Amino acid sequence: MSTVVTRVRKHLAPAVKTLLLRGGGYRAIRTLAPSRQIAILRYHAVCGPEGYAYADPGICVSPEAFESHVAYLASQYRVLPLPEAVACIRIGKTLPANAVAITFDDGYADNLDAARVLNRHGVVATFYLTADCLADGAPFWPTEIKTLVDRLPGPAVTITIPREQTLPLVNDADRYKAIKTLTKLCKSNLIPVREALREELRRHAGMPSAPTPTMLTWDQVREMIRLGMDIGGHTLTHTNLPSAGPDAAWHEIDGCRKALRERLGVEVTQFSYPNGGAERYHTEELHRMAERAGFTGAATSSNGFASLASDPYAMERVEIEERLADLVFALEVERFAFRPKPRETHRSSHDTYGK
Repeated sequence: MSTVVTRVRKHLAPAVKTLLLRGGGYRAIRTLAPSRQIAILRYHAVCGPEGYAYADPGICVSPEAFESHVAYLASQYRVLPLPEAVACIRIGKTLPANAVAITFDDGYADNLDAARVLNRHGVVATFYLTADCLADGAPFWPTEIKTLVDRLPGPAVTITIPREQTLPLVNDADRYKAIKTLTKLCKSNLIPVREALREELRRHAGMPSAPTPTMLTWDQVREMIRLGMDIGGHTLTHTNLPSAGPDAAWHEIDGCRKALRERLGVEVTQFSYPNGGAERYHTEELHRMAERAGFTGAATSSNGFASLASDPYAMERVEIEERLADLVFALEVERFAFRPKPRETHRSSHDTYGK
């Protein structure tokens, strides 16, 4: 019986969510119990299956779905530019009812079309860019790992950095597992170790360097700015900051903001910590670094809703779903299950490490 119930729930849930969307159920919730939190939405790539070569399918939303998201959000919610929302959080000013903000991580080239969609609907988003990995810079390592693993000859590859191990490459499942293993190694080691591992993989794959047409160019970013979009920082090279050590972490955070301001001529006030997931990717010390570098706010990948109780340097964000009905269900039903972590009293950035 339990198996039957599980199957019914699995197939019934999407239908119920869709019915609530089309029948006005979510609108009724917003009216009767308006949210006083803010949903900071966390996007990455806007693409179909053609984009899976450079971005994990789990962080991709199709262009059709994204269009439906933006159209609905623009008509049903108060979509705030993120700097405006952060200003409210910093000074304790009441947020508008049913507020959302839209953010993108990494800097994929498909974000330009997303910016055009946003502009068409009169909505501003913050695009967190990996400053040294735009199209004329260094290869974006999460994409390069995928590219290199696809090119590695089977049935296995032996790597020696940071320690010797053999990764099976017999089938697609093996290659997917190899990508996950190599990604974890890149996150959990110092930057020189990450770079040495990439060099070793390039030799095995017979590729001197993976191309980076999947990332935005500086000219495309300038077009996004002309469309009204806000630009934020996402480090220089998508480093897992706690693994990098304090000096390298400071260079990645401060250097990112400086590079973006110099190349684009705009203020860069928002930051997001890369590599959210099971590994530790942000700390109190890093929050203070972001503050000292001149950022007024920083976002995490912790799934939840931000509020006036949130630390502006550790703001929660809402994970994105492909289907509009699933996304709105999170905004209107799941929000009751999340409570932002209380803001901690913290020292000035001048009292923490960094330079």
